[in-house]
Amino acid sequence: MRKGVGLLAIAFGAVTCGAAQGLLAPDFLWIDASSGVATAIGAFSILVGLALLARDHRGSDVLGAMLLLTFSALIGWVTFYGPEGVIGTKLSFLPETVADSLGRLLFGFGIVASGVMAFLGLKRLLG
Repeated sequence: MRKGVGLLAIAFGAVTCGAAQGLLAPDFLWIDASSGVATAIGAFSILVGLALLARDHRGSDVLGAMLLLTFSALIGWVTFYGPEGVIGTKLSFLPETVADSLGRLLFGFGIVASGVMAFLGLKRLLG
């Protein structure tokens, strides 16, 4: 089961990266984002698939750290470059400006947490 999910994640990531880079038809691109963000999402999916297929602990640690750093980069894009109101519309019980600021702050904490976890994983791997 784990192999099947890993291979499916790798295939999904490859199709997403290929469509984002113009190697496949644009119909395959399922997200309305820039090509860099779509490529990062595809790479994230490929890393998840490779982590599921990895058998040794050193390989899993490296892939886990890369996965966390990629996740941090994607969340960083949403935090710093996401359009106004993209976060604020999801919290309907707060005014939109407060919800947007609060969402960006929480996404920023997610960036820091992911970066710290990746650093600790790499420190364990290298030390």
